[in-house]
Order: sequence, then C-alpha cells, then structure tokens
Amino acid sequence: MAQNKPASIAPAQLAALMAAALLADVFLQPFGRRAPLLTAQHGILCAAGQMAAFALLLTLLPKGREHTLESKAFCGLLSALMLLSAALEIIQGERFYSQAMRTGLPVEIFLFLLFVAVFYGVYSGLNALTRTAAAVLALTAISMGLLLLSVLPQLRFVNLQPSALNGGELARDFASQFYLAPELILWAVLWRPEHSQNRKYRPSAVFVWLFAAQALFCLLGEMTLGPAYQQEEQPLFTIARLGGISVFRRLDALHACVWLLLFFVKITLYFSLFTQSIRQVFPKLRGHSAYYLAVAGVIGVFLAAWGQAEQTAYWVQQGTCLALLLWLGLFRITAGRKRG
Repeated sequence: MAQNKPASIAPAQLAALMAAALLADVFLQPFGRRAPLLTAQHGILCAAGQMAAFALLLTLLPKGREHTLESKAFCGLLSALMLLSAALEIIQGERFYSQAMRTGLPVEIFLFLLFVAVFYGVYSGLNALTRTAAAVLALTAISMGLLLLSVLPQLRFVNLQPSALNGGELARDFASQFYLAPELILWAVLWRPEHSQNRKYRPSAVFVWLFAAQALFCLLGEMTLGPAYQQEEQPLFTIARLGGISVFRRLDALHACVWLLLFFVKITLYFSLFTQSIRQVFPKLRGHSAYYLAVAGVIGVFLAAWGQAEQTAYWVQQGTCLALLLWLGLFRITAGRKRG
C-alpha cells in the first residue's frame, strides 16, 4: 500500500525518474501547445532557454518534504495539479497511441488498460517506479540509436533552415513554446537535503542531458523532413516511419512502444503523488480509496476537457503549477528570514 509520505529515494533514482517523466514530453508533444514547431535553430535555442529556466527555478525552490506534505492546503493544491496534469497527458497519450498503432482501440478500453497498469505501478511504490524508469531510459537510448541509424541515409544538411537571429522573434517563440512542467514541483517535494552532496546527480546534469536530446531531435527532424518538419504534430514519429535498417523497414511501432513506456512512467508518477498528497488532506482514506478517487477525478477532467475545453484545462493546470511554485518560493524566503 502506498505510504502517506514519499519513500526515501536515492539521488540517482530520483534523477532517472524525473528524466524519464520530462523526456516523455519530447516524444509525445506536451499538451496545450498549439503553436507550430519552430525551425531547428530556434527550437534548439528555445530548448536551451527552457532547460536553463527549469534549472534556475528548481535551484530557487526549497527542497525536502518536511515543509510541503505537512501542509494540507499545499497537498490539496498539489492533488489538483496531479489530477489535471494526468488527465491532460492521458488525452495526449491516447491520441498518440491511436496515431501510432492505428488499432482503432476504443478510448474506454485504452483507459481501462492504462488504469490497471498504473494501479500496479502506484502500489509497487516509488522505488519500484524509479527502477522501471532507469530501465525505460536504457530502452529509450537503444531506440534513439536505432532511429539515428535508420534515418542516417536520409539526413541532408541542406534541409536545415538557418537565418539571422532576431531577438524579438526569438522571445516570442520562446514564450509560445514554454511549458511549466509539474515535475519541477515533484522534484522539490521528493528531494532530500543529503542529495545536494552528490554532484553527479544534481538536477542541472539532468537538464543538460535533456537539452542535448532535444537538440539532437530538432536536427534529426529538420535534416530529414526539411520545411515540412514544422507542419508535423509528432515529428519524431514521422521520421521513425520513414527510416529502416536493412530488411527492417518498419521500426516505428518499436519506437512508439518505448515512448509509451515513458508516458506510463509519467502517469504513474502523477498518480503516486496524488495518492500520497490526498491522504494528507483526508487522513481517513483507507485501502485503495485514494487511487479510486484519483481515477474518478481523472476521468471527470478527461471527459470535461476532451475536445471541448482542452485549452481552458491547460491554462488552469499552468496556473496551478505557477501557484505552487510561488508558494514554495515564498516558503524559502520566509524560512530564510526566520533563520536570519
């Protein structure tokens, strides 16, 4: 059974878990982004800006669960954020699955299978999830190696579209693509003070690797597709369908399965934190009640937002995320004044 508070997680495990969750956004384009894809040049620069912003925000946040999960108000807001984020990611994941697998699987069956798998992940505990995340990251690295080999003959430097940089245009592009990831808050909640002593697994190292991955994918997409790259909804999956190795001409299903595993890790993380934080708000919840409440809430948000109020739900999610970031920032300021 899940505990009321997050289990102790080693820094390497926490880094792997957050890297897998954040990397899922690279393959399954984050929900709510309606701006067209940028050129590789602007995409790489904006990715660098976003990763730098993430690293800065996480540095400014107080770290450690003792100041967060003891506040019922904070836990209530965190629970709401997890519900919204899980529902929006599931909408995106279901669309990607339908596009990638082309099975015509009814959405009800998709949700049922997902909730069953996530149930097992939640009640196996966060330590088990971190081990799964590390394994999935290894599979992702293999998948990306195969993807690079498969499209290597189709890469053309002439497809790149470099241009003179315009500060105003670059700022607008950055604003249109910027996304406040809930993982920043979860990282602050799960971080332990002794993690800071381990330089190898500091968050900045994870953000550097995430930037390197995004830069590589931007280059692969534009060098393969040229100007058509900016019109693609899921550019990596498009180039996966174009590539092949020897007699293996269709590896896209293999890549999609690995990317969906990243999606599974991300959703399970959201559900895990929901069940733990909601128990702080309602201590009388017993057994699997917290999980059933999460499923009911996610289905409610899913049905309310799907195809009708998706953008509204997205902005509510971003607003909730911003409110929690400000909450943590203010806590750090007040705590610093008390120590002073």
